[in-house]
Amino acid sequence: AELVSKRPLIPSLDALGANERVREVLSTFYVLATLPPECMGAYCISMAHSASDVLAVRLLQVKCGVAQPMRVAPLFETREDLQAAPSVMERLLKVAVYKGVIGGKHEVMLGYSDSSKDAGKFASLWELHVAMESLLRIGKAAGVSLNFFHGRGGSIGRGGGPLHLALLSQPAGSITGTYRVTVQGEQIAAFLASTAVAVNTFQRYSISVLEHTIAPPTLPSEEQRKLMQDLADASATAFQATVYKSEGGIFSQYFHAATPTSALAEMNLGSRPAKRKAAGGIETLRAIPWVFAWTQTRLHLPVWLGGGAALKARIDAGGLAELRDMYTRWPFFQGLIDLIELELSKADPAVSSYYDAKLCTPQLRAVGDSLRSSLADAIGAITAVAGHAVLLENHPNTKQSFELRRPYLLTLHAIQGEVLSRLRADTAEAEAEALRTLTDAMTVTVQGIAAGMQNTG
Repeated sequence: AELVSKRPLIPSLDALGANERVREVLSTFYVLATLPPECMGAYCISMAHSASDVLAVRLLQVKCGVAQPMRVAPLFETREDLQAAPSVMERLLKVAVYKGVIGGKHEVMLGYSDSSKDAGKFASLWELHVAMESLLRIGKAAGVSLNFFHGRGGSIGRGGGPLHLALLSQPAGSITGTYRVTVQGEQIAAFLASTAVAVNTFQRYSISVLEHTIAPPTLPSEEQRKLMQDLADASATAFQATVYKSEGGIFSQYFHAATPTSALAEMNLGSRPAKRKAAGGIETLRAIPWVFAWTQTRLHLPVWLGGGAALKARIDAGGLAELRDMYTRWPFFQGLIDLIELELSKADPAVSSYYDAKLCTPQLRAVGDSLRSSLADAIGAITAVAGHAVLLENHPNTKQSFELRRPYLLTLHAIQGEVLSRLRADTAEAEAEALRTLTDAMTVTVQGIAAGMQNTG
């Protein structure tokens, strides 16, 4: 009722006597009211959990005098929120007053980073796929066209990767002539550095969108859907058991010891703090430093952990033939396997072992050994499903491109491991000049490895 009521709801900021956070929010909406509507796009709500999150933003716009309210896009990020997204949108679209002002269209933003950090890449992509299918049904039943805004990161662990593989993860009907996606800051040069590059990027997007619209991906059978759900559940269970439920929190200890995550947090990288909350462990760490740290040590754990174990268990149970059939017939599954294979091709267990030797106690090195064993299992499972003798067997140019960069990367890893070791040993007693030199060297190696890997976090 308040959405259409003309009575004042919010007193002046001075009369309200609110705290600083409330004043900041209201001030933002008052500023929006002074701006031309054509300057504004969507108001995205991060970590959206309920229909009231969307209604509150719409209400604040109306009551703060925004003449032409911005469209409101809830961003569903975690695995739990993706699973709840259909019921949230169904409830929202049943609010007649709200439905009456959106013009038959609604934008929904989907996060690829936090769901992957929650449950691993394998389960994350399936949850996104299922959520989109369910949301499309909800929208159709309500007579509302749902447009998806894909919050993809630069690395495969956060939703990045080759465009054609990314679009394979979209269900039929989710792309109807339009496609909205984020481009990360570190990728702007690769996507939009010059007019020629920008035109090429636009052409690739246009061709992929047209292809997906005109010839939607093949739908899976019910048996394939059930198998994929079983794999996703097993993958999430294995991922969470390792990352969040390790005995005595030893995995967290290993993560902080074997990777440069602490050093990354102190560098002037990115636009946001490394953690959402000052306290807490891996749970409060943002997805960007989580992926970035594993990229630096070449374990690339966020992409394959869990998924490799789920596939291996299925293969060991005699399911290789059905997995290969699913890979051949279902574009979504083929895209998922190919993305993981691409990331696995960049992993180097010898580099990871070097960091362990320089930085970890014997107890923590055992954790690293176990993870590298799981990495080998994941490589075996992925190549078996894809029918390849070695990783990237069908992409020799991509493989050669990375091999050409490998010697330079190995040098940078050797330097970074030594610098990290010295920083941790000498910080308290080191002279300011020596400490500054080590810190500068650390920054150079981080940037060099990121450039060589062609992604950050």
